[in-house]
Amino acid sequence: MMSVSQRVLAVVSAVGLTATLASCQLGGGSDSKEAGASTSASAPKSAQAGGSGDGAANGSNTTSIDGKPGTVALNSVSGTGTTVTVMFSVTNNDKNNDMWIYDSFSDGDDSVPQPSGKASPGGSTNNADGLTLIEPSSSNVYRVSYDSQGGCLCSSDLAEYVKPGQTIALQATFSGVPADVKSVTVTIPNGGTFNNVAVSR
Repeated sequence: MMSVSQRVLAVVSAVGLTATLASCQLGGGSDSKEAGASTSASAPKSAQAGGSGDGAANGSNTTSIDGKPGTVALNSVSGTGTTVTVMFSVTNNDKNNDMWIYDSFSDGDDSVPQPSGKASPGGSTNNADGLTLIEPSSSNVYRVSYDSQGGCLCSSDLAEYVKPGQTIALQATFSGVPADVKSVTVTIPNGGTFNNVAVSR
């Protein structure tokens, strides 16, 4: 079975700039590597921690992060062409102590995907690149995209502390997802799995 840490390239055009994205599509039960498709969708900039966490949730799970009780909510899954963006939020439910999220939503791999298919050192784990997206009809698993400069198209530099009662919004972008996909399964590290989530377009 293919390791979920493998990544292949897909191409996405950002507004006014064409960026090469490194993403991963793994066939369910297959050892073959499939490349993501090209798209002309706009790829949003990587969001930073500290957002307000606004938006109706598609579901939420209680969890423990940094030893503190918390809630991870899936706020939205939106698609444009073959690009899908997941918005989620984390709330610190501890009444007295700050929560340090840092690498809580990372895949734990600090290497940087390269066009050759290999990875180079020098990346980071304090980001949200650990999310995965599953397209139910094919069981293909998609990894968070990276641009040609090795930057994650996801919330990065997660060095902030989440204050008691505070909610922050985070995001991750996936490329090469079929444009006709209507629902997906989203898995968030330390946040659980959200099944059959509608993709708004």
